[in-house]
Amino acid sequence: MRVDDRLIHGQVLLAWGPRLSPERYVVVDDGLANDPFERSLVAASAGEIPVEALPAATAAERLAILSQVAAPCVVLVRGLPEAAALARALLERDVPLPSINLGGLHYAPGKTREHDLVYLDRADRAALATLADLGVRVVVQDVPSTVPFDVPADWLEESA
Repeated sequence: MRVDDRLIHGQVLLAWGPRLSPERYVVVDDGLANDPFERSLVAASAGEIPVEALPAATAAERLAILSQVAAPCVVLVRGLPEAAALARALLERDVPLPSINLGGLHYAPGKTREHDLVYLDRADRAALATLADLGVRVVVQDVPSTVPFDVPADWLEESA
């Protein structure tokens, strides 16, 4: 699973795609799942690799089914709160999520910079704490060629 507010974009398709060789991309995003035009654009961007756009309410059920298949799959969510909710729902279906790739949360009002590619607000910090409580490792890495690092504990706390 990758958290990136851009969902499918160049880094995912051109850097992570060749490294992971997914047989499908699954985008968990209510807005995308409910917009046929946007879904068609995202599907076209991935070329031959199928893209499923799922609403959050049904994503864990579908991903639990996909977890029983040996085919690699890249799951994309827009934010940390969505990732935490999905991780909890997967765990309830006996599908533990050992780690999440934090690829990019960009500046938005109310967010503070923690890293070049990570800006967090209170909801993000709470989601990171939830993920830690669930035993999910969150690793920051935008592309495979950069050095990954685990989210520091102080990102889980409010900045002074």
